[in-house]
Amino acid sequence: MLLRAYAHRVRRPDSRRFAVFLVPTVVLVGQQARVVEQHTDLVVKQFCGEMGVDFWDAATWRSQLEDGEVLVMTPQILLDNLRHSFFRLQDIALLIFDECHHARGNTPYACIFKEFYHPQLNSSASDPLPRIFGMSASLIYSKDLNQHNYSKQISEIENLMNSKVYTVDSESALSEYIPFASTKIVHFDDSNISSELHANILSCLNRLTKKHIEALDRKLHGSSLENAKQRISKLHRTFVYCLYNLGVWLAAKAAEVQSYEENSLSFWGETLDKNVEGFIRNYSEEVHRELSCFLKNGHIGEKFPADSQDGILTPKVHCLIRTLLQYRGDVEAHTNAKKFLASGQIMREESLRLGSISCQPLENTLCEDTYYRVESTRAIVTLNSSVPLIHFFCSKLPSDEYFKPLPRFDIDKASGTCTLHLPKSSPVQTVNVEGEGSILKETVCLKACQELHAIGALTDSLLPELDVPCDEEPDIVVENKIEQPSYFPEEFVDNWRSFSRLGIYYCYKISLEGCPKTASPTDILLALKCDLGSDFTSSSFKLPGGQDNASVTMKYVGIIHLNQEQVIIARRFQTTILSFLIGDDHLEVSNGIKYFHEMQVPIGVVYLLLPLVSGRIDWCSMKFSSSPIYEANNKHMTHCHSCKDIDLLQTKDGPFCRCILKNSIVCTPHNNIFYVISGFLDLDANSRLPQHDGTVVTYKDYFKTRHGLTLTFENQPLLAGSKHVKVRNFLHNCYSKKEKEPGDRYSVELPPELCRIIMSPVSANNLHIFSYVPSIMFRIQCMLLSVKLKVQLGPTVQQFDVPILEALTTKKCQEEFSQESLETLGDSFLKYVTTRHLFSEYRLQHEGILTKMKKNLISNAALCQLACSSNLVGYIHAEEFNPRDWIIPCLDYDEHGNKKISFLAPNGMYSQRKMSIKSKRIADSVEALIGAYLSTAGEKAAFLLMKSLGMNIEFHTEIPVERKISMKAEEFINVRSLEGMLGYKFNDSLLLLEALTHGSYQTSGPTSCYQRLEFLGDAILDHLFTEYYYSKYPDCTPELLTDLRSASVNNNCYAHAAVKLGLNKHILHSSSELHRKMSYYLEKFGQSFTGPSYGWEAGIGLPKVLGDVIESIAGAIYLDSKCDKEVVWRSMKRLLEPLATPETIEPDPVKGLQEFCDRRSFKITYEKNDVDGVSSVIARVKAGETTYSATKSGPCKLVAKKLASKAVLKDLIAGHKDTEAAAV
Repeated sequence: MLLRAYAHRVRRPDSRRFAVFLVPTVVLVGQQARVVEQHTDLVVKQFCGEMGVDFWDAATWRSQLEDGEVLVMTPQILLDNLRHSFFRLQDIALLIFDECHHARGNTPYACIFKEFYHPQLNSSASDPLPRIFGMSASLIYSKDLNQHNYSKQISEIENLMNSKVYTVDSESALSEYIPFASTKIVHFDDSNISSELHANILSCLNRLTKKHIEALDRKLHGSSLENAKQRISKLHRTFVYCLYNLGVWLAAKAAEVQSYEENSLSFWGETLDKNVEGFIRNYSEEVHRELSCFLKNGHIGEKFPADSQDGILTPKVHCLIRTLLQYRGDVEAHTNAKKFLASGQIMREESLRLGSISCQPLENTLCEDTYYRVESTRAIVTLNSSVPLIHFFCSKLPSDEYFKPLPRFDIDKASGTCTLHLPKSSPVQTVNVEGEGSILKETVCLKACQELHAIGALTDSLLPELDVPCDEEPDIVVENKIEQPSYFPEEFVDNWRSFSRLGIYYCYKISLEGCPKTASPTDILLALKCDLGSDFTSSSFKLPGGQDNASVTMKYVGIIHLNQEQVIIARRFQTTILSFLIGDDHLEVSNGIKYFHEMQVPIGVVYLLLPLVSGRIDWCSMKFSSSPIYEANNKHMTHCHSCKDIDLLQTKDGPFCRCILKNSIVCTPHNNIFYVISGFLDLDANSRLPQHDGTVVTYKDYFKTRHGLTLTFENQPLLAGSKHVKVRNFLHNCYSKKEKEPGDRYSVELPPELCRIIMSPVSANNLHIFSYVPSIMFRIQCMLLSVKLKVQLGPTVQQFDVPILEALTTKKCQEEFSQESLETLGDSFLKYVTTRHLFSEYRLQHEGILTKMKKNLISNAALCQLACSSNLVGYIHAEEFNPRDWIIPCLDYDEHGNKKISFLAPNGMYSQRKMSIKSKRIADSVEALIGAYLSTAGEKAAFLLMKSLGMNIEFHTEIPVERKISMKAEEFINVRSLEGMLGYKFNDSLLLLEALTHGSYQTSGPTSCYQRLEFLGDAILDHLFTEYYYSKYPDCTPELLTDLRSASVNNNCYAHAAVKLGLNKHILHSSSELHRKMSYYLEKFGQSFTGPSYGWEAGIGLPKVLGDVIESIAGAIYLDSKCDKEVVWRSMKRLLEPLATPETIEPDPVKGLQEFCDRRSFKITYEKNDVDGVSSVIARVKAGETTYSATKSGPCKLVAKKLASKAVLKDLIAGHKDTEAAAV
């Protein structure tokens, strides 16, 4: 009813305020939310801890509040949100407290009023306060039944909530609206239980407790073991208490409740570790079974078993209200029972008596020295919340399976001092305070919160940075596609009218070499409006899709003078021959040739391609072959002027001389096919044509039957025709001969009267070389764009031959080169430079925050954004070249007359079309560009490129190391021995000490733990190995380069090397679990450490700490040597040898097995088991009627899976070869 009355104040979209319904337990959240939803039309949202609300930020809460009108939650959630300023009290219109008698002391209910409600009530601010409504069955929250205290406690809760109690005169008034249960008291007398039976039951409980604790020692370790032992001990004490004070039946009921799965994770208000959950539940179940046996056997009396069956409550017994009498004959107990039964009426009377007295405001609920507030956000931390916040901050520091970061307190109550020791990964290590002994812990935590916020370790919402997402988490932008213009070089763009009047043209000779198809060498002259620059004075490139390793050379030969008529002839010639070679549709090609001069666009693709014969322009061929011979009424073109005797043959367009038909290109309109005519046959329409079925018909009958055409000129000789050569992508690196090549093309016999002449005369040489023109010109177009981008990116590397085109060509293009290797190199350098920058700039941040910052800087989304902002995307060559999409010079419009080239005003570029490209492809191109600059111009050039793209990073030549304390590393580690192992002498041996200090080593004295050095060393080693393999094997495939790096740069490889060297003996740690695991692996797999250290091949999976130490040592040497990578490489190479090589590297067997089975449609299954810390995997492959299987064990499932896959793949290959041999 109340929510209905206030609905207008919270209903969206008229109001942005909301109602909050607070309930004391998680179970009640769902119950009350359902009730509100059933009886109102308001939008109800419920929140509890298991939803992860502790890790939500302000943006997440804002999104939740967009449409939420009633929020049902536990009070701690609201209190935390108010403290972090995610909610404001003035945003709440109605605040409901269920079981409001909890609003006492420093409970969340009370803190909401003390820290927020009353300070705002007492302030001069005009912000509205929420209306308060509390519900409770009993306002007295105490066992003190003294009537004098009733009035005091009721007044206190009224003043705190600034509300008055409303109740009724008696229960009879409520009975009209609320049904009351009838009470039936069943007397249970356990006085007849013998002491011997009590002893037996106690002995049973002790025996079960010992049994389960021993089981814990075998199956759990570390913090989980200690946690489980504490929980079982607490349960044992509880069951014993119930046994002596409440009886056997209630002890059994307590065990039954704790055995329920839904209760196992909430241990009387405490959250259980999931590893402990099952053990607690099993223990409670067994205790319940044992106690139930006593009830079932009838040892506990006669009346009670009548209301129980096998120890389980029957519907007759619904709940236990309260223990009235604990001991027989206790007079005080009788008195207390009477007071308890009368307490309800006393509370009602006192509440009614106080009804006329106004609430008194609370003063000084927050003193200045008891809280810290962030003025910009109004977030607050108090003495009451400071300790939980410090614990929460520590829980967000980097950790591993061997230690959990926790604060330590040294409290000296005598002197009134307290020292807080934070984990070694915290930017603040120690905090000291003096003060009152009872609140020393809270005071030092409050001061620590203030210091952590001052240096940025706590945000302005007074929260630590949240954890970094897992590496396996998919990047959300990987599959996103972006529409971007594809750039076109301005050197090829002009207006044809102005171009034809230039008179002077810059010429480049294009020669096709290594191609034996032409009878004599034929070149092409490229005539342009401008000089292409020094990069094109002399250049060459391969055409891997051509035959016999064809290649193209391009050389600048100077300028020529052409008049307007010559330009028109050359333009018509190239349009005709290229349209014929590219197009398939007769009408499209013919209309394009016939009307090209009528289609005028402001700008277009403008250049001339002139055939050369013996180094001279073949004007004769161009003049005649580009004449408009298709016009039948143009009688003067029906014969060649060089012919003495005119011999006319009838064609589709009229009579033409034999010399016109010879060496021509024709089209047969009845089937829209183009043919190249090489001469005449000694055949006519009445000649005989053998059929495939063995019959023989005349050509006249064949065309009549097959095409419905009647041949009129029967005596005309038939033409010898053949299919013309098809234009294809000669840049394709994986071209396979699927169609017949020109030399293998079949011949046909064509009646002249069915043919329409398209072009004459045409030489075989011109046809052949012009079939390469689209691929050649596309490559030149890409080269021009690469040169332009090189200039755009800055003048510092103009003297270097940077492979920009390779960096911008994706694997999908299927060309002779791609960006993959450069991308691998650039990716490692990008990580290396970014890591250096973050390590140097943020000296107080721990590894978790640095990792998150690095991810934000170099994620695919970030790199994609940089590329788009720098207008880089249009240069990327992301798709395989299709000659049919290539723009023929002067035919740069579509069938509707729309231009194909557009000008982009913002960046001054020309665009050919829009392309759809994935965000990851763009990010890969940025990394490849960095790799291209790094491989040719060095680190400085690559760094300047990153700066020009807008990356806000600095490349420090040195990274100074600051020391706050002075100590000797020799007191903790054997420095001389370690320096001998590493082959390096430290100037600052404390760096070596830090590199060997694990986070669990909390002893005061040593430096910080190794996590920051590990963060730095990881990027250094990744870059060093990538650079090493890239330079050592320049001709290896991108896939092999990636495999080589992966084989050398992985934690298993590092850990293996650390154990071979004995570094495990020098690590400083205080984790028994880490010690146990290292000992286990050294004993179980000691024989494996004699082989190469490539990782999984060794069949072991050492603790990650060992691999981390190798990375941290690399970081330490790097800092100590003043950022000298060569020094690091010499030391690390010595540790990690033998390195992987193309001859020794083993491919991933899981991937290999999957590919092998996919090709043959075999089915793969894996069965995984884990026994005593050793994982085993069974790999099975169903190959027809045969099943191949292998079982392998390892310290982790991944290693075991790889070993099993390797064994099965070996058997499959052997079996497959035998099968193939048998088939042969």
